[in-house]
Amino acid sequence: MSDDQIKDDTFGQQAPRLEVDLVESLSNVDLMQLCDVTREAISVGESFNWLSAPEEKALENYWKGVILMRERTLFLPKMDGQISGSCQLLRPPASNEVGAFRGEIVNFFLAPWARNYGLAKEMISRVQDYAIIHGCRSLEISVRSDQRAAISICEWFGMEKWGTKKRFAYVNNQFLEGYYYAKDLD
Repeated sequence: MSDDQIKDDTFGQQAPRLEVDLVESLSNVDLMQLCDVTREAISVGESFNWLSAPEEKALENYWKGVILMRERTLFLPKMDGQISGSCQLLRPPASNEVGAFRGEIVNFFLAPWARNYGLAKEMISRVQDYAIIHGCRSLEISVRSDQRAAISICEWFGMEKWGTKKRFAYVNNQFLEGYYYAKDLD
C-alpha cells in the first residue's frame, strides 16, 4: 500500500494536512484567519473569556499584543494551511523567579470544523515539547466545567485535576465551576 493510499480515509478522501506552528509574527492573512477562527470559537461558547465576539479592531489588537508579550508563546494549529485555533504558553514574568519553573496553557481552542482530527492533541504535545526545551518543569491549565472537549484533552494528556473553584465563570446568568489541572514535566 502506498503512502498516498494510507493517507486516504475509508471513503477514499484525502485526510487533511495537519500542522502546528510556533508563531513570532502575524501576516495580514494570518491575522484575518486568526480573528475569523476566534469569532467562530466564541460564537459556539468555546474558549476565551469573551461571551460575544468583540469588534474586529479589538480582536486584531488582542492578537498583535500576544505577539509583543515576551512571556507568551503563540502556537497556531492549521488544517490544510488554514489557521484553525490557537494555544498560548504563558511563562511567569522575570520578576517571578520562584515560579519560573512553570508554564500555563491559556486560550487553547479549535474551531468546530477542525475537531476530531487529532489536532488538539498535536497542539498540546507541541506546547509540552517546547515548554520542556525552554525549562518548564510543570504545565498548568484552568478550564470551565462546561468545556468538555478541553477537559478530555487535559485528562488524555495526563494532567492531574488538583482543584475546583465554584465561581470560576459567569455565563448565561449562572456561575460555572472551573477545574485546575497540572502536569509535572520532569
